[in-house]
Amino acid sequence: MSAGPLLFVGQTVLDHVFRVERFSADGGKAVASQQSSRIGGMAARAALAVQHLRQPDRSPRVRLFSAVGDDAAGRQLQTALRAEGLDVEVVPGARSGVSAVLVDARGERQVTNYRGDALQRSPLRELPQACCGVLVDTRWPEAAVPALGHARARGVPGLLDADVAAPEVLRQLVPQAGWCVFSQGGLSAWAGDPAPAPADALARVALEASGAELVVTLGAEGALWRRPDGRVQALPAFAVEAVDTNGAGDVMHGALLLALAEGQPPERAVRWAMAAAALACSGATPTRSALDRFLETHA
Repeated sequence: MSAGPLLFVGQTVLDHVFRVERFSADGGKAVASQQSSRIGGMAARAALAVQHLRQPDRSPRVRLFSAVGDDAAGRQLQTALRAEGLDVEVVPGARSGVSAVLVDARGERQVTNYRGDALQRSPLRELPQACCGVLVDTRWPEAAVPALGHARARGVPGLLDADVAAPEVLRQLVPQAGWCVFSQGGLSAWAGDPAPAPADALARVALEASGAELVVTLGAEGALWRRPDGRVQALPAFAVEAVDTNGAGDVMHGALLLALAEGQPPERAVRWAMAAAALACSGATPTRSALDRFLETHA
């Protein structure tokens, strides 16, 4: 394992989560059975997942490169992140990202996100000279491109959380990453209309991302993984009762980067990360001990 921390570059938002029986198809009012506020944002959630999975004496440290405003949401996020051993830049006068997240009785989610302007107004900070892995999301491409270049220059894993974004952003970032992990929406955004089958879309991505490991997550259907040599593997999902799928992909991405940085073989790292995501969907916090117990009982 290389010296230095794991770097997470991208968005931090405040998620306001509402539990409802079902999603409305025609508007109107609904009553939530529960409400909570928590750290959100792809890079921040991935960093938080690694904080819970890492072994303090053996795993690399975590550094989050993100920004919030000095508004009420930003202050709440700063307090919550510091309680988890993470820090975030506060940009004076900027607005923090905030999301309204509805979670239904099946554990599915609907998200409405206001991104704010903290990232756009944040000066790019210099990355540490030493690091053992980098994860970026699509929300801060100005920082993501040099961060992925930083990973390449040091020969460490560089992972792109390829969620839904403008096609030009995805096309800018995908060729820079050693690992591209797409959501279904992200892969469709990259491929354009009409969207091809996932295996065909990954084959097209491979033409622009030579040598990269390409994964698309498919929810309850598992994942599809295209290797640099062209092999395609269908990976089944772990069977769990979903309580809340919100942020499960972020958990997977963070766990995958940690596993690779710790030297796990890619095949084991991907499966380990998928198990962490499944555990998160079940409503549990994926700690190292909880994940070990989960893998003992789930083939």
